[in-house]
Amino acid sequence: MNLIYVLALTGAGWAALLGLVVVTALVHEAGHAAAWKLVGSQIRELGYATPGRRALRFRVGKLTFAFSPFTLFAYTIVETTEEQYRSMTRTQRVFVHGAGIVANILAAGLGLLVSSTASHVFAVFSASLAIQNIFFQDGKRIFAVLWEL
Repeated sequence: MNLIYVLALTGAGWAALLGLVVVTALVHEAGHAAAWKLVGSQIRELGYATPGRRALRFRVGKLTFAFSPFTLFAYTIVETTEEQYRSMTRTQRVFVHGAGIVANILAAGLGLLVSSTASHVFAVFSASLAIQNIFFQDGKRIFAVLWEL
């Protein structure tokens, strides 16, 4: 995307860009949530908001979804204790921490398969979030699990 186009975005364009950021972050968190479910944990909340702060919240079954357009933070809250986490195998812990990255890489690949500008921008956002998480948030956790003593 050319910088000139970004600067020329209208209100609707900025809203669409914010929508892409939100969807990309939620795809990432959905990857973590799916992995946690696969290892037997319950997901309490999935959100694009700051945990514990004011946000639009709604429930589907036992799962709460939270949304606030005034944040750049997405999260998954899992009902698991430290003891339950420590009892997971190393492979399971790497799996749950790496699942968001994998979800973003898969979403980026799917975005490239569709021939539209919006899907290509989504692919770039997804790949960027995956790369950022490899080196910072999730990567840090994966590294800690792999090199535990």
